[in-house]
Formats: sequence, C-alpha cells, structure tokens
Amino acid sequence: MPDAVRRSLPLCGGLALAALLAVEVRALNWAEVSMAIGAIEGWRWVAALAATLVSFAAIGQYDVVAHRHYRTEMPERAARRAGMASIAVGQTTGFGPFVGAALRWRLMPDIGRTTLIRVTGFVTVTFFAVWGLLTLTLAAPVLFGLPALALLTFPLGAAGLAAVLFLFPQLTLFGHRIDLPSLPALTRLTGLAATDLVFAGLALWLLLPPEAAPALSLLIAAFALSLGLGMIGGTPGGVGPFELALVTVLPAAALPDLAAALIAFRLVYYAVPCLAGAGYALLAKPCRRRPVVIYPAPSCGPRAELAIAAQSDSRALNAGPARAAAIRTPQSLTLFLGAARGTLSPLLPELVAAARSENRTPVLYKLSARDAAHLRRLGWSVAVFAVDAMIDPRRFSLQGPDSRQLRRYLRKAEHGEVSVGRILTPDWEEMTAIHGAWEDLNGSERGVTMGRFCPLYLRDKPMFGAWHRGRLIAFISCVAGPRGWSLDLMRHEAAVPQGTMHALVHAMIVEAGHHQMQEVSLAALPHPGLPDWLRNRADSAGLARFKQAFAPRWKPLYMAAPSLPQLVLGAADIRRAILQPAPITRSTEEIWELDALFERVPGAQLDSQPDPAPVPLQRAG
Repeated sequence: MPDAVRRSLPLCGGLALAALLAVEVRALNWAEVSMAIGAIEGWRWVAALAATLVSFAAIGQYDVVAHRHYRTEMPERAARRAGMASIAVGQTTGFGPFVGAALRWRLMPDIGRTTLIRVTGFVTVTFFAVWGLLTLTLAAPVLFGLPALALLTFPLGAAGLAAVLFLFPQLTLFGHRIDLPSLPALTRLTGLAATDLVFAGLALWLLLPPEAAPALSLLIAAFALSLGLGMIGGTPGGVGPFELALVTVLPAAALPDLAAALIAFRLVYYAVPCLAGAGYALLAKPCRRRPVVIYPAPSCGPRAELAIAAQSDSRALNAGPARAAAIRTPQSLTLFLGAARGTLSPLLPELVAAARSENRTPVLYKLSARDAAHLRRLGWSVAVFAVDAMIDPRRFSLQGPDSRQLRRYLRKAEHGEVSVGRILTPDWEEMTAIHGAWEDLNGSERGVTMGRFCPLYLRDKPMFGAWHRGRLIAFISCVAGPRGWSLDLMRHEAAVPQGTMHALVHAMIVEAGHHQMQEVSLAALPHPGLPDWLRNRADSAGLARFKQAFAPRWKPLYMAAPSLPQLVLGAADIRRAILQPAPITRSTEEIWELDALFERVPGAQLDSQPDPAPVPLQRAG
C-alpha cells in the first residue's frame, strides 16, 4: 500500500464519520439546543474552564518529559508553555503533529528542527501508548459495567508495558537507534495522561445538566474512548469521531442536552485554549537554550576502578568542591564508587536533580560501608550486593598456609613453560585474537562497571602478558589510582596451562608492591547472601575459588536509592546493562586513532616479551 494512501486512511475515516454526524445534526431541534446552552449556570462555565486549565497543565508536562528524554537543556517552564500552546492549536486545527512541530519550532528554534520533530513524535506516540493502556484497562471495564475488573486489568497492562520498555530500551529502525522512554518517564506520563483525561472529562461533565449527566466515572471513561478516536480521525478538533463515539456510549443522555454540552465543551476546551495558544505562539519571544556545560566523568579518585566509567555513557557530578562520576543506563543515573573528590553529602541533591532532569532513577553503586551507613541515616534504602577482594601488596607473601593453593598453581604454570611480564608495547592484533578466542569460549564480554576490550581504553592501563614458548597466550589489565590498582580484564586462549591466570595476577600484585601501592583489588563478586537468581552460581563459585587463592580481605560493597522501589529498579537496570552492554560509540577522531593503533610496523617486537627461558614466577613483573 502506498505510504500516502496509508497516511490518509485515518483522515478519510474521520471525514466519513463527520458526514454521519452531519446527518445526526440535521435531526436536532436547535431551539432546544440553544435553550440548553443558555441554561448552563455561570459557575459551571468557570469550573469547566478551571478543569480545562488543569488538563492543559498536565498536557504541557508531556513536553517537559520529552525534553528531558532528549536532554535538550531547555528551561522546563518554556517547554511546558510551548507544549500547551502546540497541543491546544494542533488538536483544534487537525494534523496535530505537524502543527505542533511548527509551533514548537517558532518558540524554541535553538534546539533544531530534527530534535523538535523528535519531541513532537515522542509526545504523540507516548500519549497514544498511555491512552491505549488507560482506555483498555480502565475505561473499557467501566463502560462494560465491570469497574472492579480494572483492579486486575490495569496492573497487568501496566506491568506488561513496563516489561517491554525495560527489556527493550532501544529499537533500531532503518539503521537509527531510538531510545524508548524509561520506566520513570512511563510512570510520569501515565499519571499526566490520567490527569489530562480526568479533568477534561470533568469539564464536559460540568457542562451537562445534572438531570442528564451520567455518573462521572462513566462519562470520563466514555470521554477517554471518544477523545482517542477523534485524534486518530485527524479531523479538526476530532469533529465527527469524537461526537459519534460519545453519543454511542452515552445513549441515555438527552440528545439536545448532550449537543449543548458538546458545543459548550468545544468552546471551553478547544476554542479558548486554541486562541490562547495561537496568541502565545505569535507574541512570545523565542526561548533560547540555557548554557549548560556537561563535564566528562572524573577518571581518577580514591578508588582505581573509577577509570572504568570512561567506557560507558558517563558524566561528572559537581557540587562545590565535591565531584563524582555518574553512569547513565536506560533507567538509572548511577553515582559510581562514591565521591571522587570531597564528601558524598553535597552530591546527593545534585544526583537526584540530574536523574530527574533525564527521566532516570537516582542510584549509588559500589559504596563503602561508611557511605552506606551515612545514607541509611538520611533515610535512603541501602543494600549490600557484593564483596571486593582486597590485598595489601606491601605485605603480600607466598609463605604461610593461606598461600598453599597459590604456590601449587604457580608451580603448575612454571612446569607448563609459562613466563609472565609487563606488556610495554602491545601487539593489538595478537591481543585482539586472544580476546576473540576468549569470547568464543565465554560468550560476549560484559560492560558498564566491567572493563571492555578496546585498545583506546587499554593503551594507558598497566597490562601483563603470559607467554608459552615465546607466544602470547593470555593477558590481564588493571586500572590505576593514587592508592593502588584494580584488576580489570582477564583474557586467554581456549587452552592455556594450568596456573597461567594465577601467575598473571601474582605478577600484578608483585609489581604493585614494588611501587609501594597500598592496595590491589581483585574486583568484586556477588555477595554470598544474594539469591541465586541474581547471580550465576557456577561462575561466582569459580571466581571465588580463583580469588581465594590469593588470601584477600573481603570488603562489602553497597548500593542505595531514595526508596526501595527505586533501589529494586536501579539494581535490575544495572544488572541488565552489565549483561547486555550498549555498543561503545566512537567519534571520527577516535576511529582514526584506533586505526593507527592497529597499523603494523615491519620488524616491530614486543618490548616486554621475555627471553625464551621462563622467568621464575615468584619474581615475575
């Protein structure tokens, strides 16, 4: 079917319904209709106008949510007013999305036509999605005389829609990625749409004579159905589909009284807002985007792991002298690892405000016990979720019963002719091949708070390699901080001698001790108290045995959010983002730099490759 034909079908249907309405209109006794209009008391007109104002205040907030979604940095007051004006004129004149986009462009030219089209599309599509949810799960049971059924249908419908948005936060259409609304945005949009429909229906109910007015709940349900059908029809003001649907679902109302109420409603809810919106769009000065500077996330702080934030969609949070890294995931804005500078307290209001400005949930992740206790005192919901394996490299020793297992693995690596050392001049093609073999064996790498293989990311990180008879077979990397190092990537071929990875981590610990580092983190494991469905039990057990060989000190890590539902959503969101990380996006300059790193220089050798004779593992590094 041609695109033009498909687009015109709703309008043709609306015009056909408008023609049917014209037949009904000719049968009306206009003298009775005129008397019914004159009989509407003055206070009802005023109350209907007040209800209309509340409805349009909710309508304007749709645009605020859309601007937050696209992070346009437009003032919320300007976005709300532009939304109210655009929808008021668009719904009255017909072709609402086109008229709305034009008026938004007149009022907010700074953010560009493409973004304004996206904002208009966001408002239109999300309204119809939420309207469908409310109509099918709340209005339909009321219209069918089963209002109690809504107690079941609405939670099920809302949960289903939320599940879809959570599991599929992005869609790809024609090669373009589309970010769907977050669950906080969906919650807010649902509340706004419900407010809009309730007060718009209330305005109509107030204009009906009491003796002809049905129950308010029934009228609001009928209005919700009629409004959507009128908007789908695409006729100016929804004329035709709206009236016919309302007359059909409210057959008990006297036709002259209902016609009078509809005419009065057209004046109050369509004509007055349309004139006000058009006047505002013509006379208001275009709003300019406020200058907002978003700083990159800090890469250095008390904990070495902070550098990992650079691989995610991250930003800095600043509050006076305090600074922290915040990571964006589809549902959350997560303050990562506590304060990078200063204290945590002044950063909390900034985190909440920043999350709200992006339709996300504020979360804090991988907190120390001290920060967790502080947040509990402030009333935040806090939960322990992981344990970090910590080692003091200055006191690390292979002596004693706690290191018996590690000594055994190191001997196995030495007998397998494995030598280890620092990688100073990486052979990226060779390391990429090892990474590919590791993914074939273990599946796709994880992300967000776990480092990912990328030469641009690894080029300034300490790396250690393991060679078997002069050929690189495995490597590890770590991130460095002022106090110490944190283990990051571990990659190896499909088959390596036993003890190879133990030898690499041991080499990292030994070198950290030579540099007088205060701590080495072997990275976190899920807390033993977590339920099995939150962790892969087999993987966790294997990693725990590996790290326990180094006799670490286990340090609990916490996460927090303002409320328990937000904590649950944040935890689920972070877990999903770790297991299914978004692709790493690169600028053109970064791609050129990445290509340069892979250029082969004839005759080049790895400076760090040891002699063919194995290096004694106890002195590796």
